[in-house]
Amino acid sequence: MVVRPGTQSRATEEVMIRLGLDRDLPWNLAADDARFIDALDATLDVIDWEVESWRNEGRPFPGDLERILAVGNSALRVSDSFFGLERRVDPTATAAFAEIVKASPQDAADHLASAWAKAMSANQDADGAYREAVLAVEAVACPLVAPASNRATLGTVIADLRNQASKWEVVFTDTSGQRAGIESLIGMLVLLWQGQSRHAGGPNSRRQTAEEAVAAVHLAATLVQWLSSGVLTRKP
Repeated sequence: MVVRPGTQSRATEEVMIRLGLDRDLPWNLAADDARFIDALDATLDVIDWEVESWRNEGRPFPGDLERILAVGNSALRVSDSFFGLERRVDPTATAAFAEIVKASPQDAADHLASAWAKAMSANQDADGAYREAVLAVEAVACPLVAPASNRATLGTVIADLRNQASKWEVVFTDTSGQRAGIESLIGMLVLLWQGQSRHAGGPNSRRQTAEEAVAAVHLAATLVQWLSSGVLTRKP
């Protein structure tokens, strides 16, 4: 790197360092350059968009970039926080996810928000997104199912529910009009837990796929909402 401090603005220098640019300025990158999207993503992250000069001096604002991306049918959009680019998702699904996060216990909400950011970012972290999705569910499932344990995991929660299935019920009813069993809920928990590749170096160790990460985040959101709102309860 030959970026000399003071020769560019702080934000420009930081973007250049992140992208490994030595002389090429970020705004001079060609649109088909693999680093172009990374430059946009980094720029959104490093600039303080609340500084009044950005609003009052007619400078480009993230909303302007979002309009360009939308008109061009880009698969990416500017995040609502302006912190970077994220995958373009149906607005209804995005709003529903945000409502679940808002209504969730703080620990679970933090993990869900992190999972969403990692799964939907322009530079997706599929492994991190899946891990945060599991942690979000554990944040509500462990205190509910194993409140006396300080070493509970989603795996032990599943085992406890299987061993104590007769002591739990869900709000759904079966064909007889009675409270349904918890087998389907356990199945959802198992799907999330067993789909995670957790142990590096093992024969089945692998990277999570992009599709798995997105699916895990949505499944985790449903499970967090259910477990924190009384869908699963101990029988009287």
